[in-house]
Amino acid sequence: MHFFKRKYYQLKVNYLNQFGTDKQFVKAAYKLKNDKPLNLNKPIEFTEKLQWLNFYKYSEDYKMYVDKYEVRSYVEKKLGKGYLNEIIGVYDAVEDLDFKSFPNQFALKCTHGSGYNVIVKDKKATDLEVVKQQLKSFMSRNYYNKYRERIYKHVQPRILVEKYLDQLESDYIIDYKFFCVNGKPKLIYVKTFYDGAYRNCYYNLNWEKICPDLIHKNYLNKDIPKPENLNEMIAVAEKLSSEFYFVRVDLYSIKNKIYFGELTFFHLAGLQRLTVDRLNKELGDLIPISA
Repeated sequence: MHFFKRKYYQLKVNYLNQFGTDKQFVKAAYKLKNDKPLNLNKPIEFTEKLQWLNFYKYSEDYKMYVDKYEVRSYVEKKLGKGYLNEIIGVYDAVEDLDFKSFPNQFALKCTHGSGYNVIVKDKKATDLEVVKQQLKSFMSRNYYNKYRERIYKHVQPRILVEKYLDQLESDYIIDYKFFCVNGKPKLIYVKTFYDGAYRNCYYNLNWEKICPDLIHKNYLNKDIPKPENLNEMIAVAEKLSSEFYFVRVDLYSIKNKIYFGELTFFHLAGLQRLTVDRLNKELGDLIPISA
């Protein structure tokens, strides 16, 4: 997309975010991201089908699955408590947080969106007033307004305080994100912090790396060793995804123990085509919906 066309769509997206319908906003944002129109009448590609699910299937009634506190009940029902991180507390407001009672390391996660997290590695060296202001900013937002994912519209904002998780050999946890269709994991999206930024790549279920057609700036060119418990992670993802057309099951593996991260119904908000071009059609073909 050339410069002036991009500027036009940026202005259009900003305007529609304030005054447009959900569909108008999403169609403009999709065009800006991909330089191609979003087809909702006859969805073919992966992201097109995600947006179809957004508008016609995954409604506000699915909110418990993206609420970071409520989803724990679903995970416990499917798997038991063994894959859930330890909770220190859950709070309705920043003012309720009792930092004095927390350990020196902990994770703060707002329950109603994605990325609303603060990791405290050393409480004694952390400016807790700054942390409070950051949390207040998160708590004031409705994540639905960011990308118009209806599933987030009525999630109750709360603050979940969890045990701090680290890895034996690294300060940065590796995210293993399983793309699952009708309860069957099909692809693994791996994300971690490397070389100064968060980077990502794809692996198949045999742990063979799938390279993009063009190397993008966030591509993880480092090879990640195959997790020893990969088969167990695949089984976990299968159980957690069994009730959905598509869901991304995010897991961690720390010291060979699996922890549940979250369920994500719209990878990259369903707005950005995958960097491995053939996967857009291949994954789209697997999702059995029709308009």
